[in-house]
Amino acid sequence: MTDLMRIASSPLAADANIADEIATAGLGFGALVERTGAAVAATQLRLDTSSAATATALARTLVNVIAVQERVLRDDGTIDEVVAHVRPLPLITFINPVFYQWTSVRLQGMFFAREFGASSEQSQSSTQSDQGFFSAGLAMVLGPGSFTTGSSSQSSTVTTETASDVSLGRIRSSALLEPRDDVAIPKPNQAIRGPRLSLIQGEIQDDTEDGDLVGRTMSLLIQYNRRGGEPIPNKSISIETDGVPWTFVGDAITGETGQVEIELRREFVGEDPDTAPAAFVVTARVGLVQNSVSVTF
Repeated sequence: MTDLMRIASSPLAADANIADEIATAGLGFGALVERTGAAVAATQLRLDTSSAATATALARTLVNVIAVQERVLRDDGTIDEVVAHVRPLPLITFINPVFYQWTSVRLQGMFFAREFGASSEQSQSSTQSDQGFFSAGLAMVLGPGSFTTGSSSQSSTVTTETASDVSLGRIRSSALLEPRDDVAIPKPNQAIRGPRLSLIQGEIQDDTEDGDLVGRTMSLLIQYNRRGGEPIPNKSISIETDGVPWTFVGDAITGETGQVEIELRREFVGEDPDTAPAAFVVTARVGLVQNSVSVTF
């Protein structure tokens, strides 16, 4: 019997390892942060330089602007004319240069590592055997004879191993660039040239009944004059008060002296009324001409 065996094999591959990918990802993210910071600083420097140049140009540029806007009113309080007083002023007086700035810069990193490896091992074996038989005697007369038997077997085994390892990364970044809230164009100063209303407080009197305080009055004189001081007669004056009734004393329009008199009155009712002095605002108006005064009685 003859036995023959053949064995073929290959060594298994090494296990998958993501240590090198993780190390590389960390270094890459650090470089990204460093470069992002440098880019933000460089951009901010250019923004500041541009804003400084803009401020210089605004300071050197003169524009004609309305420094004062004057409204001239008639005796009835309506607008007669509007006079604009213009003068050259540096543009930076009205417009502040806008300085941009990075208010927020964010970086977020997420890393995943995976590596794939495969290995296989194969073994093969085979066996073969032969047997022979030779007969003599009669067989020799009749002729030689022989008997032969044989057998063979073969087996093969294959073993495969795989390993995987993934390496990938994800970066999220956001940045916010905003202007500073320092741009302001002021409105021109307003000047009114026209009639004037004056409110002059008068006498305060208490009203009593049977020794009890039932009311209190106060007189208020309203004077309507032109800018030069001349009285303006025959004009109706609108009067407003916040919470206290009033009545005209005499005519409801200005007389030759340009005056109108009114009387304010408080009523005290109930068993224990509040008679302490109280403040009220009185407003007189003729068209666009108006004046207010706070009175206490």
